[in-house]
Order: sequence, then C-alpha cells, then structure tokens
Amino acid sequence: MNPVNKNYLLFFILIIVALEAILFSIGNHKLNTISENEEKRIIKMQNALSQVSVEAKAFSVYDIDFNREIYGKDQNEMLPLASLSKTMTVLNALADYELDHIITISPNAISQFSDYRFFINEKWKVKDLAKFTLIGSSNDGAFALAENDNNFLEKINVKARKIGMENSLFLNSTGLDIDVYGGKAGAYASAHDANIMATFAFKARPEIFSVTTLPEITLRSESGYIHKIKNTDIIAEKIPNLLFSKTGFTKLAGGNLTIIFKNKDEHRIVITVLGSSIEGRFSDMENLVNVLYNLDYES
Repeated sequence: MNPVNKNYLLFFILIIVALEAILFSIGNHKLNTISENEEKRIIKMQNALSQVSVEAKAFSVYDIDFNREIYGKDQNEMLPLASLSKTMTVLNALADYELDHIITISPNAISQFSDYRFFINEKWKVKDLAKFTLIGSSNDGAFALAENDNNFLEKINVKARKIGMENSLFLNSTGLDIDVYGGKAGAYASAHDANIMATFAFKARPEIFSVTTLPEITLRSESGYIHKIKNTDIIAEKIPNLLFSKTGFTKLAGGNLTIIFKNKDEHRIVITVLGSSIEGRFSDMENLVNVLYNLDYES
C-alpha cells in the first residue's frame, strides 16, 4: 500500500475511534444524569411518604417503571390477605381454562360466605365469572373458579414463588378466615408480595383485571340471569388514572387494599395497605395517593 494512503487510513481510523469515545462519554453522561434525576425523585417520594400517617399495620409503595420499591412500613411482614388473594385465584382460572369455558355454580359455591344471588347450576363463562369475582370480591365466584381443580392450592403457591412472592401462603381460594378464634387466615402475604401479585396480574391479563377500575358492571350469565355488581373499592372513582384495584376484609385481616395508578409523570405506582380497618384502608390509600400524585418533582 502506498505510504500516503496508509497514513490516510490510519488518520481515518483514529477519527472513528475518537468519535466513538466521545459518543460513549456523552452516552455515559446522559445515563448518569438520568440515574441522578431518578434517585432525586425517589428520595423526594420517600421523604414525602415518611410524613404520611396511616392506620394500616403495613404498606408498600412500588414504582413499576423504576422497577423498585420506593417506601414501606413493615412491608415484608406476612399478614392475612383476605380477598386480595382472589387475584391469584382468578389468575389460576385464566391459566387453566379458555375464556369462554363454562363454569357451573354448585351448591358448595353458593354456601360460601357471600350474598350475590347466584342460582344453583347457573352457568358462567370463565371471563365473566372472573370479572364478577374481582369487582364484587365474590366468595362464591372464587370458590366456583377453583372448585374443580384438585391441585389448585399447590398451583397457586408454586405460582406465587415463581413470580417472587417469597413471604406468602395460600390456604383456600377465597381468602376467608379458616379459624377466627385459632387465628388461621385463608391466605397470607406481605405488602411487598401483594404488590408483586397485583403487578403480575395487571401485566398478564389487563383485559380482565382492568374491570376493577369501574364503579360497577352489569353481567349476564349463560343461563340468562342479569347481575349488576358494584365495585367493593368505594374510592375507585377518586383515584387518578386508576389501572387496578382489589379490596379485602376479614376479622383476622382487617382492611386491605391494593391499587395501581399512574402519577403525573406517567409512572405506574402500585400500593398495598394491609391490616387497616374497614374504612381506614380507604383513607390510608387516599392519603398515600394524594401525596404521590401531587408531589412536585421539579422544586
């Protein structure tokens, strides 16, 4: 090769290397800036949340888009889940059956602690019974979805571990207390794990779980009966940009509530409160959401 051409080639290679180094440096600077900004936002959120007074025994706030827990109080303590566990029951049914598969309401299902006026042998599509069960927190619906699965409990406990719920235990399909006086609940999990469960459900089957944001729905069973079901989350309409909600209450659990919403920065935030009162779960959640939604991240 001509010496002159060789020098041009070397000069060209040096320019390319220098440009790559500059671009790499700029990229790293941008990443560092983004990381610093995210950390500042998280610290601001943590400081604001530390000032919120809640009645709940435990709560957890998780930013889905930052993929990290922001703040919590006893968030890893296993507590009774009550009807929050129906999220896992519905997830299992949706995995086991086609959406149009027909479930028949048995006498055993109707005998569960509930009053949704199902009829014996009433037939439902899985997708409609799942929506009914979620928005109305229906014990008879949850029981019916799990009744014919002999391996139901094994499946949902294995599933819980697979998705990262390390502090959880499911003992029935409804979350109802098994023995109030003996202190045995139907399901247990930490607030952190309840957030994992809700996030997984929302991402996996949004077409079903999004129904939990509505104030009420009307569904028709395959037997022709019309049912109007109100949302057990009485503050669903007050939560801005609500994406998911699920309530729970038993004597052992107290009041529980999980929600997912978008803040003003379009971040998806999931919050669970456990061990509050039947009314306190709603005021606790409103206080936490209001702080996070109205927080000025730029000041």
